[in-house]
Amino acid sequence: MRSTKTILVTTLGASWQVLPELVGWTNPAVYDFFTGNPTVDELRRTCDVTPVDEFWVITTERPGGKTGEPSPPELEQWCKRFAVPVKTFACKGVDDLNTGEKIRTFRSFLFRIVLNASGLTGPDGKLYLSLTGGRKTMSVDMFEAGMLFGCSAMFHIMDINPPPEFRKDDLTGPPGAYARYFLPVCVHKDIPESFLVATGEREITAAAFPFDPSLSGVIAEDGGLEREIRQREQQSAQLYDNFYTGIRNRDGERDIFRKLYFLHPRSLRKLRSVIIGQDPATRERDFEILKALPKADLHVHLGGVLSAEEIIDVARCRKGGLDNGKIKEILGFSDKPAAFDAHIFGDRVKPENYYRIGINPYQALGDYQGSALLQSRETISRTVDIYAANLKADNVRYVEIRCSPYKYTREGLSIDEVVETIMDAMDRSGITYRLICIIGRQSGYDDIRNSIDAVLGLIDRNRRFAEKLAGIDLAGDESANSPARLRELFMPFLKKCIHITIHAGETETADNIWEAVYHLSADRIGHGLKLADREELIPLFIDRNIGIELCPSSNRQIVGYGRPGDAPYPLNDYMTRGLKVTVTTDNPGISRTFVSNEFYEAARLCGGLSLRDCLVLIRNSLIVSFADAKTKLRLLRRFEQDIHEWCVERLDRIAP
Repeated sequence: MRSTKTILVTTLGASWQVLPELVGWTNPAVYDFFTGNPTVDELRRTCDVTPVDEFWVITTERPGGKTGEPSPPELEQWCKRFAVPVKTFACKGVDDLNTGEKIRTFRSFLFRIVLNASGLTGPDGKLYLSLTGGRKTMSVDMFEAGMLFGCSAMFHIMDINPPPEFRKDDLTGPPGAYARYFLPVCVHKDIPESFLVATGEREITAAAFPFDPSLSGVIAEDGGLEREIRQREQQSAQLYDNFYTGIRNRDGERDIFRKLYFLHPRSLRKLRSVIIGQDPATRERDFEILKALPKADLHVHLGGVLSAEEIIDVARCRKGGLDNGKIKEILGFSDKPAAFDAHIFGDRVKPENYYRIGINPYQALGDYQGSALLQSRETISRTVDIYAANLKADNVRYVEIRCSPYKYTREGLSIDEVVETIMDAMDRSGITYRLICIIGRQSGYDDIRNSIDAVLGLIDRNRRFAEKLAGIDLAGDESANSPARLRELFMPFLKKCIHITIHAGETETADNIWEAVYHLSADRIGHGLKLADREELIPLFIDRNIGIELCPSSNRQIVGYGRPGDAPYPLNDYMTRGLKVTVTTDNPGISRTFVSNEFYEAARLCGGLSLRDCLVLIRNSLIVSFADAKTKLRLLRRFEQDIHEWCVERLDRIAP
């Protein structure tokens, strides 16, 4: 508990008479050093100087002095004679301020003492700091301490050619003999605590940097407080410069994690100069960077996450169930995963052949997984386990998994058992996740209604699922069942205020995007490649913060990008306009990809993206995610901290 007292803190060098001067200034009733000097009496009234309860003296360790006796004997004798309440603290191991290291250690020692003194004065007490005494560096440090931790006043005692005998006088005679040779000066009054002390991840407090004032004597110092102050000063300067530069250059339209503004301006420039996906010679370096960064994936279909080898793995774990021809076919390749891969993809195992194949042939590549495979607890659980392991290997921290649980019930599982199995596996992984239920637009109107009813029933009776459900997705071939036609069927979701994401503008025109936004109130658009064809939609997307889920690999594989004559990939244009665009995988197994690879592919299709642009895309994925506000804030802070640490540790080592 803070007491109410007035403390004066001063440093001490070779001349111990500094303290009697200060006592005479603040406590004339104890020792009236300035008696007979009316100017000083008037200054006391003007400066509102009140008597001091404790005098704290900070000094270096006295050569030859005994532990616990840091002050000169003459000072101790004088204080005893006049009953001056003084405490003397000497910095252990610092006998003189003759090296940079000793100066820094003493400065931290002084900072710590002043910080703790400021915490003891109480609301009605005062803290006075003396700039008189010791080397000039001591005065400078005391001044800085006052500007950092605040004080009631800073004093300096000016000497006006005192006679030589003053430094030899024990000052035990009648006071006032030297009054005309000294003049107190109030340098500053009522200095508030600096924002540097109260800001940051932890406040600088006496509890964080403790000091026991009852232990008058020689005290050790580790220099931690001075280092903390310097770090905050550097970050403050960098924040100002980076933030000002950001405003001047209108970087707000491509916003990065806020903490990165604390980096050195040179580091922020480095984020712009490191280009991903432009030069094949830096491919290994680019992937090392991308994999190191925490990432999120907002558009991924559970029915398309497995590679050919992983499909075989999952099929092996199936126990019993109905006669399933697909399973038998898969197991026929049990010891030949490469042959099975070729069986599925044909010549598309080569990237150059996996280009502009159209939506229906692309979807057919998933015929051996999804609903063909996910019909038992074992296969669902194993699929999610494999997928989660792949996410961890790629440093993906948050994912929104799309699935059609009502399609995984053909062999006896209930829809509740399906989602419980998915959630159990994801909970085991420790990865933060949410679920998005898919409504397939390719089905008939009645089948779509039944699917919606199944999901609504699941929401109403399964609280755990309802908490993990992030949104609803309308997926499938855009040419079937436009958003406008399905508005009435989607109305129960809209009434429950569930987030909506719509596959639109991938293979059909931008009119589908318009319908998704205006008829189904879409919060995000899957793919959205044709958005710029309806120019009037772009301001709306910006105003409503509607996210765009680009899937570079599947966009190239289905629509075709990256070759002469192809339309420019829209990512760069979207970012320049200030749209909240994200990079996602769509179907990692079908597209033969993973999140880091999608960033690289996006960069390659754009002719290169800066590392800063990649960080903008990562942040966008959290901003437009369907996570609840508390989870979103937690993820933003964790991503921000980890990316900042990575930049501090690794960025300078990367060749531009």
